[in-house]
Amino acid sequence: MSRGKHLSLEEARKLGLVKQFAREHPNEADAERFERLLEAMEKGEKEKRPGKPKPSY
Repeated sequence: MSRGKHLSLEEARKLGLVKQFAREHPNEADAERFERLLEAMEKGEKEKRPGKPKPSY
């Protein structure tokens, strides 16, 4: 694995090091939403947003 100072997102995903990637790339995003989104992506689902009603068509 050739890498510089930090993990790339692709490397982190392949190696299961997403939490390390997040520590190396800090931000001010909603951590709880990020975790829900990641879990949904792993399961092949859409993110479940609490408190957001589904539109009725």
